[in-house]
Amino acid sequence: MERDEVYVPQTRMELNIPSKPDSEIDWDEIFGDTPIYTLFLLIRQQVLAFPAYLLMNVSGQKRYPQFTNHFDPNSILFNKSQRRAVIISNYGILTMVMAIYLCCQKYGLAAVVKYYGIPWLSVTHWFIMITYLHHTHPLLPHYRNPEWSFQRGAAATIDRDFLGWQGRFFLHDVAHFHVITERSNTIFVGLSWGPLYAFIRTVFQALWNTYNECQFVEDEGVYFNVTWENSMLNFILLGNVLFYRNKRGEAQRRSIHEVQIS
Repeated sequence: MERDEVYVPQTRMELNIPSKPDSEIDWDEIFGDTPIYTLFLLIRQQVLAFPAYLLMNVSGQKRYPQFTNHFDPNSILFNKSQRRAVIISNYGILTMVMAIYLCCQKYGLAAVVKYYGIPWLSVTHWFIMITYLHHTHPLLPHYRNPEWSFQRGAAATIDRDFLGWQGRFFLHDVAHFHVITERSNTIFVGLSWGPLYAFIRTVFQALWNTYNECQFVEDEGVYFNVTWENSMLNFILLGNVLFYRNKRGEAQRRSIHEVQIS
């Protein structure tokens, strides 16, 4: 949670979800969007998330200062040795903006949108879809500092069979073997990691399911979920290994650190 650079989960507090027993929360009031509106939000994410991340650090690390972005050479995102490269990159972007402007003047806005704008948005969609699905899944853990290690953070990603042979050929296996880029350089990672290795074959259905199932994680520190069942008071103690909860406040997987006391 404190080490991720992007796709950092939102917490219960950030979404203003009450800290009271889940059975007493009106989840429909919080997440009760129609499928059409949910689809609109998903499309918005696919089209705008990448430029929003670069410009405003949207979905990025929350501990970074306000107005953190990828164009400021003095940003916390870069060290001193990288500042010159950031400045050169900015000049390159300005040059491209000028070239697009000149093309609009010569060929017209409609032509530039058709041959440059729409393909650019398509690339943004595919890029966000790949990276979002690599780092987001209800069964993948998120660690707070007391439980985090490099090995655990690297294992908390997932490979996707992205578009089958087309994804393997045109994307050079970037989606199929993302996990090994985080940790290992061997194709036998699935054999060596065993149950720690995650691989999912569907992508478009997975995108829709993931967007609906991965809504928030619990707040920082220890969270007590108190329920009254069968004339007994139950306390569920949540530690520093977190899993996404869906629009009904349910988690598909629970940490071994969760202790129920009756």
